[in-house]
Amino acid sequence: SGLYDGDFFDGGWCAGREDAGQWLEVDARRLTNFTGVITQGLNSIWTYDWVTSYKVQFSNDTHTWQPCRNGTEEAVFPANKDPETPVLNALPCRAVARYIRINPQSWFENGTICLRAEVLGCAVPDPNNIYQWPEQPMPTDKLDFRHHNYKEMRKLMKRVSEECPNITRIYSIGKSYLGLKMYVMEISDNPGRHEVGEPEFRYVAGMHGNEVLGRELLLNLMEYLCREFRRGNPRVVRLVTDTRIHLLPSMNPDGYETAYRLGSELSGWAMGRWTYEGIDLNHNFADLNTALWDAEDNDLVPHQFPNHYIPIPEYYTFANATVAPETRAVIDWMQRYPFVLSANLHGGELVVTYPFDMTRTYWKAQELTPTADDGVFRWLATVYATSNLAMASEERRLCHYDDFMRSGNIINGANWHTVPGSMNDFSYLHTNCFEITVELSCDKFPHVSELPTEWENNRESLLLYMEQ
Repeated sequence: SGLYDGDFFDGGWCAGREDAGQWLEVDARRLTNFTGVITQGLNSIWTYDWVTSYKVQFSNDTHTWQPCRNGTEEAVFPANKDPETPVLNALPCRAVARYIRINPQSWFENGTICLRAEVLGCAVPDPNNIYQWPEQPMPTDKLDFRHHNYKEMRKLMKRVSEECPNITRIYSIGKSYLGLKMYVMEISDNPGRHEVGEPEFRYVAGMHGNEVLGRELLLNLMEYLCREFRRGNPRVVRLVTDTRIHLLPSMNPDGYETAYRLGSELSGWAMGRWTYEGIDLNHNFADLNTALWDAEDNDLVPHQFPNHYIPIPEYYTFANATVAPETRAVIDWMQRYPFVLSANLHGGELVVTYPFDMTRTYWKAQELTPTADDGVFRWLATVYATSNLAMASEERRLCHYDDFMRSGNIINGANWHTVPGSMNDFSYLHTNCFEITVELSCDKFPHVSELPTEWENNRESLLLYMEQ
């Protein structure tokens, strides 16, 4: 949603007038067998707008339109009752066309005509067009490309560990609110043992349970490292021998299970994002930024107040503090292992962000707020962004309205939007571990058919970043 009231970039389409003659038209660019429509309301923190019913029409030339009928009557589809919950309507009519219109008939009485929509369908061969769209190249890696719930994730991790028992170890760092274990796969030539001079590295995924691509990429990475090590791939052998790698595929397992039950099409932008208790884990870490900046303003740094390894405030450690068990588990994990480099995998955009995530001016929503190690962070972010096939493509579309391609697909986190209590800032200030956030894809919950392509997009980035 937009940052300000009336922002042009509030998420969704809105009609210019309030009457039943308004429509949203989608060009599929080729003949398509349309099968359904999913709608949501406007994604806005300022207004409440959604459509409560609509009609659907089809055309091949945008001049002549045929309505979708349910028998002999023009179908009127029930839509939304709130802004966020996705509503799916399967089309009762068989419709092969290029264009589709969604024609709102009624809307929330205290709002206006606004919606978000996803159109479902399959492209059909066009006998009049011999130039078909090129197919995406399929990966050559034989990996388990599907969405894994908690039970299936455990099975995959167990299978990888049994295939490569000499370089893997599975351990749990704690439990979610509902008691699901937070499993980590360690990959190293001496699993279970810290070696002096060998860097400790971590990837974390699934902080927001509905941002699922990172989870699947880390499960695929486990498979890939195991199999390539067994094959003697020199790059992987060197990486496993010289680095102790820790992979946490699901930081918010309760949230993931909620999103997984709804699936790719219906999980929506927010369902499963938070923990079962309703906590956003990326705002749940101790705010060490404010204490540091206050000390700097009073000339207390570094002699009276440290500028690194900053201790956790006492209030944050109290039993009644609003700290999720998942957050406590990760903090304890950070304190047990001397991590030096990390990345936090998210979804919903294509960009890499680096600390600080919180604006120094507390009331600003956006403000460039670099760390003392800004050059290093920019380099780390650039390493991932420039080797990611989706981010590096000059032909890719914008996910939303921010054109990150102009800045090399990287941005200072606070200069995008402020995130007080982020894991990145906490990791840097409390443990001296350099951590970036990778927004992996425009879609938070990609369809299973997209997973092979997403692996190809990210494989080199995942490997190259660990080599830094």
